[in-house]
Amino acid sequence: MSNHYNAKIALEALKVSFVDNETSLDLKKFIIAYKELMKFFDHLGKVFGFVVHDISDKFHKIEKTIAKDAPNNNYATVHSAIEYEKANDIYMKEKKVTLSLLRLMRGLDFLRKFIEAIYYNQNTPKKSHELAWEVYEQTLAFRHKHMVRSLVKTGVHLLPKKQELYLKLTYGAEGTNFDDLFKDFSNTLEKAYSILYKLYNDNNFLELVLA
Repeated sequence: MSNHYNAKIALEALKVSFVDNETSLDLKKFIIAYKELMKFFDHLGKVFGFVVHDISDKFHKIEKTIAKDAPNNNYATVHSAIEYEKANDIYMKEKKVTLSLLRLMRGLDFLRKFIEAIYYNQNTPKKSHELAWEVYEQTLAFRHKHMVRSLVKTGVHLLPKKQELYLKLTYGAEGTNFDDLFKDFSNTLEKAYSILYKLYNDNNFLELVLA
């Protein structure tokens, strides 16, 4: 995989992670897809550095657990991972997959809404920093301490303009219909988030930790 974000690669990587009639996600493939999505933030400067750093840490924990458990295959899917850690009463341990995935799910909620905001506000007066702050307030802000919120509120002013963000978001999809691409992207992100949300909601795990 390239170190640069590519819309088509990210989209296809996410699509192939759906398993069990789209009721769960192949854990390894989902992490690969998420890494591709996070490359988008690498193009936005330091404002989302705290997000990238935190999520990269979760990737490391999940991949280490999968590798250690490889012979048993308990972490083949998100569903099997949650069921295994719940049955063994280890889901609340900081280095376990259930807790790390919960934070990835929250990050995915921010990502999907931010991408939608960029797309739907191409022709509105709203500036990129206003969109980013609105989405942050809707998703992650209440989970962060005042100092982090203040840093984000200041940092979003350093974001590129909307048109530049849009071009970065669609990079790698030149020659395709961007409206069709976005609809496909949006639907796929929504599907992935919904799968995670249902699995966590069904197990009463949505608020295992506040932050």
